[in-house]
Amino acid sequence: MKRSPLPLLVGAVIGIQALLPWLPAQAETKADQHHKVLYWYDPMRPEQHFDKPGKSPFMDMALVPEYADEVSGVGTGDRPVVSIGAATIQKMGVRTAKVEKSALGGTLRATGIVMDNERARHDVFTQVEGRIEDLKVSAQGDPVKKGEVFYSIVSPDLVTLQNDYIAALSGGMKDLAAAVARRMKLLDVDSRVIAALAKTRKACDKVPFYVPADGVLTRLDVRNGAYLKAGDMVGQIQDLSTVWVEAAVPEGDLPTVKAGDSATIIFTGDPHTYHARVDYIYPTINAETRDGKVRLIVDNKDGSLKPAGYATVEFAAATTERLTVPSEAILRGSAGSHVIIALGGGKFQARDVVTGATGGGQTEILSGLKEGEDVVTSAQFMIDSESNLQESLQKLSAPVAPKQGDMNHDK
Repeated sequence: MKRSPLPLLVGAVIGIQALLPWLPAQAETKADQHHKVLYWYDPMRPEQHFDKPGKSPFMDMALVPEYADEVSGVGTGDRPVVSIGAATIQKMGVRTAKVEKSALGGTLRATGIVMDNERARHDVFTQVEGRIEDLKVSAQGDPVKKGEVFYSIVSPDLVTLQNDYIAALSGGMKDLAAAVARRMKLLDVDSRVIAALAKTRKACDKVPFYVPADGVLTRLDVRNGAYLKAGDMVGQIQDLSTVWVEAAVPEGDLPTVKAGDSATIIFTGDPHTYHARVDYIYPTINAETRDGKVRLIVDNKDGSLKPAGYATVEFAAATTERLTVPSEAILRGSAGSHVIIALGGGKFQARDVVTGATGGGQTEILSGLKEGEDVVTSAQFMIDSESNLQESLQKLSAPVAPKQGDMNHDK
């Protein structure tokens, strides 16, 4: 009996129809396995991912696809390469600038504060035990003159030394008298007191002590009737004929300032312009403000400059040609400074750099970049966020090396 071909034809058609959905999908997978959409994201919030296209819930703009072949690539360092479409680059407003050599220097301006000249400060201590009498200066801030009587001390020890000195002189014992006189000088007894003692041959109960320098009394630790021991502080006298100006210079500009450099200083409320030179550059950086202190010494003969006053300091920094980028291209983090490099073709990569001086909107690059490379100067924060995200994903997906104990266990 001859079999009809109809059932065979029907079976073949059904089989082909079953294979049709699978064959195109298989071909598409082979062709597009590297151009597969991983997720969609908002360019303004690249850390937030979505599993389907649409509009961003954060703002009125379409979500952008992230393809598998655009996540990372091979660059000039260990950082991942981020690929962004041309339309997205335009929407983000990405701008770049060349790494180039430019003249960096000129005038550097900083804010300064007037300080006491600590080298012109006189601390007054008593070297004998006794009671304070006839204190001539009674309040902090009072001006004092060198050679004026500061206070007197009633001291049994000083009375004994005076009598010994008179006895030595009366007995013709010059060597002994000279030794007693040296002893009194070591106790800060003034030469005028010793000379009067040699002339009158009469000891005084109250021995006067004199102001050691011109200035202002900035500290007073005694009052009339106070009993002092040897080594107790009486007060402080500050000579204000010169003052310090401490200027806060940004960390990046410190290398351009050297000891001996000239500077122009303008003080708040003072129409005059002062000139000074850099006396000292402090070896530390303020951890919060990221600036260093530069000290200048300014003449203040008329006393017009007051401590704690504000000043504007302009340093005449030397102009030299250096490798620079626009300052807005620099991104700073806990690990240091870095920039975003434009590799071309919509590809970008983060690059660690070491920065130097800044000025005129430019920042010196000491290492990390070459002349002619392109750095991103706007929207780099969004690209940097995407780069950090991809770097974190790479670290999470990296294989973990087995421990020695695990290897031995497998054996």
